[in-house]
Order: sequence, then C-alpha cells, then structure tokens
Amino acid sequence: MREPSIRILLATYQGETYLPQLLDSLLAQDAPGLQIVASDDGSSDATPAILDRYAKAYPERLLHHRSGRRFGSSQDHFLYLLRHFGDAPYVMFCDQDDVWHPDKVSRTLSAMQQLCPDPSVPALVHTDLRVVDRSLQEIAPSFLHFSALDGSRVALHQLLVQNVVTGCTMMVNRALTQLFCSVPEPDAVLMHDWYLALLAAACGRVGFLDEATIDYRQHGGNVVGAKNARSPAYLLKRLRSHDAKDAFRRTTNQAASLLTSFGNFMPAEARSVCQAFQALPQQSKLSRLRCYHRCHFWKQNLTRRIGQLIWW
Repeated sequence: MREPSIRILLATYQGETYLPQLLDSLLAQDAPGLQIVASDDGSSDATPAILDRYAKAYPERLLHHRSGRRFGSSQDHFLYLLRHFGDAPYVMFCDQDDVWHPDKVSRTLSAMQQLCPDPSVPALVHTDLRVVDRSLQEIAPSFLHFSALDGSRVALHQLLVQNVVTGCTMMVNRALTQLFCSVPEPDAVLMHDWYLALLAAACGRVGFLDEATIDYRQHGGNVVGAKNARSPAYLLKRLRSHDAKDAFRRTTNQAASLLTSFGNFMPAEARSVCQAFQALPQQSKLSRLRCYHRCHFWKQNLTRRIGQLIWW
C-alpha cells in the first residue's frame, strides 16, 4: 500500500446498519492519496465482515486493522488509532453512521493549506455538518446553528470553556499528531476532538470552514447527538442540570492536564490562559465572575451562560 497523504481513521462498533453507506461515501471522495484505516471494537454483528469485504475489494484504499483489544469507548479507540496511524501528513476521523459529501476531504484540505502553509506548525480545521434523520432526510442544514454554536469561536480561551469542534469534521496535520504523541497519553481527556482542538489552539492554529461537509445522522443511538439549543425544553433541562458542576470540574481538570503535558510547548500567553482557567475551582464565586469577565471565559448563547452563572 502506497504511503497516503491523508489517512481517515474509522472506529466501528455494532455498525452494520449504516456502515456500507458510510464506506461508499469515503471511497467516493474526489481527493487522491486517501487511505482508510478501519478498526472494530469487538462487534458481534456483521460489522467485521463488512470491513473484510471492503478491504478485499479495495486493498489499496482500505486497511482493516485488528488491534486485538477491547476499548469500550470511541474516545479511547480514536486515541489508540491516532497513536498508531497518525503519521500521515493529514489525518481525519470518521464515525460509522454518517455520510461524507464527495468533496469533504478536498475542501477541508484546501482550508487547511490556506490556514497553515507551514507544515511544521500544529494545525486543525473543522467544518459544519448537515443534521439528518436515519433516512438522510434533513432535520437542519447546519448543526452549529441548530446547536446555537459559532464554529469560528476557536481561540484558546473560548475552547477551554466550550467545545465547538466535532471530531468527524476535523482534519489535523502531522505536526499536531506528533506533538500529541510526544508525551504519554494525557489524563483528563474529555473527548479526543476537544483535546486536539485545545492543543492546536494553544500551540498552533485552529480554522473553521463554514460549510456542511457531512450528513450527521441522528438515529437515537448516537454517542453525541445534535440538540436544539433554542428549544424551551433544552433551556429547562440546562437550568435544572446538576451535572453542570461536575462538567465544570472536568473542564478545569482538562485544562490542568493540557498545561501539565504540553505547557513547555506553549507560548507564555497560552500558558497564562490555561493557568487562569484551571485555577477557577479554588476561587470564590465572585473571583470566578471577575475572571470570566477578564479572560472572556464565557459560554456561547444566553441559555448556556445562565447555566454557567448558576452552576459554575
């Protein structure tokens, strides 16, 4: 198999229903030099057989990797794949139940090259998604608008508070994967996409392509699904959520992990931002509010900010 210029990492589990449609969309990409690395997490359905069939039909384009391990979560699975197959010039991540638009890879690559012409600078580009139902009928043309998020808010102080990067839309360059893999796997990784976005924002660049490049299928079994953040039900749920305090602790722990693992690679300003955020739990409520204002540690949209003020 030739050395790929772009490697797509696909983690599967019990994915027989939608996997063939996803694989067909990957193979239909208009960008050359692609390699798909597919790894299954011990499925008992037809998923392994489907991967075998495609690997035999497209041996130059799809590798069915058998790790012999059970991961138990998509996060651990993707982090494993990144450490073992993240040496291509560019890496993308793929969920088993979506459908990629034919120009997804080429348009994301073009955005990456415009954002970061220097391949030695760690960089990440992400895009929007089209939200669809299980039959690919449109629910919303923009996942980010549906979720009341702005995908261009990718500065470090913004990403520390709230992630806007969806893993199945992002492309990372080799400089970013090498940086991530240069230290033992860090603790407190909430999700691989969020952590990689934070690392890129702290040590390099993050860009946003304001286009939907993927059909993001909602079928009830999604690990992370689309939520209508403008609905009254969402507002009520957020205001009642006692999980927000735990989320606050986990996000500040993630910032501490980023600082411990990669602080030596960060410019002074980025270190200072991470230090301010990870220190929030030790401060009084009034001191936190002052820090939110001073460092612009605010969530997006009024609903989330109200929840932040109540529970953080």
